[in-house]
Amino acid sequence: MVAALGLAAMGWGQTPTAAEQGQFLEDTRATALVYSELLPDFVCTETIHRSASDAGVWRNLDSLTLQLTYANQKENYKVVVAGNRVSDVDYLSVGGALSVGEFGSTLRWIFEPESATTFHWEKWAVVRKTPVAVYSYRVPQANSHFVLAFGEGADMQSMVVGFHGVLEIGRDSHMVRKLTTEADGIPAGFSIQASTTSVDYGYADVSGKPYLLPTSAETNMIYQPSRALETRTLRDVRPKLMRNLLEFRGYRKFAVDSEIDFGGDGKP
Repeated sequence: MVAALGLAAMGWGQTPTAAEQGQFLEDTRATALVYSELLPDFVCTETIHRSASDAGVWRNLDSLTLQLTYANQKENYKVVVAGNRVSDVDYLSVGGALSVGEFGSTLRWIFEPESATTFHWEKWAVVRKTPVAVYSYRVPQANSHFVLAFGEGADMQSMVVGFHGVLEIGRDSHMVRKLTTEADGIPAGFSIQASTTSVDYGYADVSGKPYLLPTSAETNMIYQPSRALETRTLRDVRPKLMRNLLEFRGYRKFAVDSEIDFGGDGKP
């Protein structure tokens, strides 16, 4: 009853005034910009299930198991298993659709004042028993740090694009519980024609203390194969949908001798 009265007193269910929205966003900005700094050094297991579709039917491509280390506010990805085989290949050399930035980079890109992000109030909601404020946002290309890249080495294509999406922000904590991103303004000739990502955050224990950390994510891309080769059929150059499903588990304090945790029976 006390909690219900508290929510009512703070305008739960009512559209906040412009002043209330401004203060809420400033409090969220302050929280988001120090998010990475307040995280402890940790290691976790990241699994990526990759699939593709070019005719309306999804087919599994492969799975990756990574040891993700977060130390000194930087992410390091170590491939441990690729396609059910033990591997030590560099993460960015694996090929196919990959993503980074779930541990604070995107939050900074959205909330840094230099990004000139515009926000729009959408609604109140309850997500996993947590009251959240839902905002849409947009970051213009001129102020963006969002990079799309395709290929590797001398064949690498990359470009900075604008992006927009939706934020679900804890009403009382001012911490982002879920975010989505969608790339804007991709030119017709670029290999990646669309890119969307959603990241869910939940509390995980690291050395006996709870921290709000990514629990799962999903990335979808539309890839347009090159039409340069005359021998390619229409099927070869048809746009392909690429999907990555990510899971983060086994958070624990980082140590030099930290090892990958497969869980279960110890097998990947």
